[in-house]
Amino acid sequence: MKAYIFLILWCITLDALTKYLADINLREAISIIPNLLSLQYIENTGIAFSIAITGIFLKILTVILIFIIFWYYWTQEKIKQSAILNVSYSLIFAGAIGNAWERIFKWYVIDFISLEHFSVFNLADSYITLWAIGILYYYSKHKS
Repeated sequence: MKAYIFLILWCITLDALTKYLADINLREAISIIPNLLSLQYIENTGIAFSIAITGIFLKILTVILIFIIFWYYWTQEKIKQSAILNVSYSLIFAGAIGNAWERIFKWYVIDFISLEHFSVFNLADSYITLWAIGILYYYSKHKS
């Protein structure tokens, strides 16, 4: 269990550090792979894919969702003792907490990884995506 807590803390720290670096250094977009990948500073006041839900309702929703995910993990998934599930849930906790922290205290989330014609996101968003991939993988191998 200590390893998963360390993973959560490491991912939250890395997410916060990259957002901080984007905040102080990204005043202009930087192309990494032309017409595909760039670094671009965005303040996202909405939810996933910049869907517009703002204000105190979004903060409350964020906190409620984190508690629901934690409760579900603790009561339904943890007992399966699967490394894939534990790592996956560690990633969703890190991603949710990383974005929630900014949303609650800044009213926006810093996004900076831009995939052209898709979205601008951050490491916390990547963790959430990896959680979904991990869950899909686990349940494709362990059909009930």
